[in-house]
Amino acid sequence: MEKKICVIVPMKNGREYILKCLCSLANLDYPNFEVIIVDDGIEKQLLEKIKEQYSFKILRSNSQGPSYARNLAAKHTDAEFLAFTDADCVVPPNWLRELIRGFEKHPQAISCGGSQQLPEDASKFERKVFFIMKKVGFFADYMRRTGNKNIIEVNHNPSCNVMYRRDIFLREGGFLEGLWPGEDVELDYRLRKKGYKLVFNPLCVVYHYRPQTLYSFLAMMYRYGLATGILTRKFRIFRKIHIIPAIFLLIGIIFILSIVFNFFLLFLLLMLLGIGLILIYFEKDIFILFLAGIGLFGWLGGFLKGVIS
Repeated sequence: MEKKICVIVPMKNGREYILKCLCSLANLDYPNFEVIIVDDGIEKQLLEKIKEQYSFKILRSNSQGPSYARNLAAKHTDAEFLAFTDADCVVPPNWLRELIRGFEKHPQAISCGGSQQLPEDASKFERKVFFIMKKVGFFADYMRRTGNKNIIEVNHNPSCNVMYRRDIFLREGGFLEGLWPGEDVELDYRLRKKGYKLVFNPLCVVYHYRPQTLYSFLAMMYRYGLATGILTRKFRIFRKIHIIPAIFLLIGIIFILSIVFNFFLLFLLLMLLGIGLILIYFEKDIFILFLAGIGLFGWLGGFLKGVIS
């Protein structure tokens, strides 16, 4: 008999995404699973519709955040494995089979994650955001390039597409409540420090919707930066993404030196060269470069606040 899996999804708002997510969960082809929806503030009318259309278990978390919601659901199942995704994600029928395959190939693993793609009906703006996130994914371990189809060991898997062994998840305390986003980074960092093995299966895909407006994109990047700053200050978690503030600090130092030692023109030429190279990296799309710049400053603002306060 197949191992039992509990799929856990915290839900708050985003009616257009939630219904698509639930429909995809209902079409999973794995033979032994249950779905727990955690109501973290779903509007009443939508909640009634969910109850009418689906037989999923529903828990209430009283708007205490995704970390609390996931931990709550983990305590209300007897499944051996916990699979997590987000309300703005759509999963293919074989999603659970691909996640469990990571454990079959690596029996010592306590977690397996997968890749993220963009849904076919995503807006033009979402496609721009997705392109940027793929380009900078190297720094954050958030979106990996999936050219290699082998299951590999990693340091982190985002909570929108990940599975854990339930006994280990509960023993180690689950997600840090009160922290969001970044709670998945903190948990995986804690697990890796204790010697646990995490793996990544590139064939395990979720289709993840992205911000549809400039404001929501900026807000997302600010939250990511804030979480990174908090993780740095409170837990001394350092990752490749810390290259970004280090680069800006270096640029600031060089700028000051260029004025003091009178080589500002050379500094300006180097900056223009750098902008040109970045433009080439973003495939000469001015709007994407603008969007990336806005997102970067939002991220840096959040990062500085997280580090300082």
